Amino acid sequence: MSDQSPDPSSGQSPDPSSGPWSGHSSDEGGSAKPSFGDSIRAKVEEYELDRHLAELAGTVEHAVRQGVARAGELAHEHKGDIERLIDKAAGAVDRRTDGKHADTINQVRGSLERGVARIAEQRPDVGTGTGPTTEEPPTDVPPSTPSDG
Repeated sequence: MSDQSPDPSSGQSPDPSSGPWSGHSSDEGGSAKPSFGDSIRAKVEEYELDRHLAELAGTVEHAVRQGVARAGELAHEHKGDIERLIDKAAGAVDRRTDGKHADTINQVRGSLERGVARIAEQRPDVGTGTGPTTEEPPTDVPPSTPSDG
């Protein structure tokens, strides 16, 4: 048997500089094969990956801004209901613990109320130009079409 691969029981390991990830061609007489990194770079350019990632990032950022603005609107609109719910929950916990944890309950209540207020601040303020915007962000990246891929 003239098998060219090393015998695993012999303790020899294959030469790592000639493997598929080495970037070198094992074909010494033929044309040089591009390295793995060069192949990946070519595919990134071919599929316009940078453009698609930039477009996706813009879309995600816009969706997050809209979500934050909507959460702010809802928190502002229902602030009274939220405060009543917090008061009701705090009162129930205080009664169940016989007032033993009243200080902690009041600290948590204050933290929750401040958190709701901070979320409510994220709503877009009409006419002032402050707060998150729900307008479509300008972009120099054209939208992709199904025929782009």
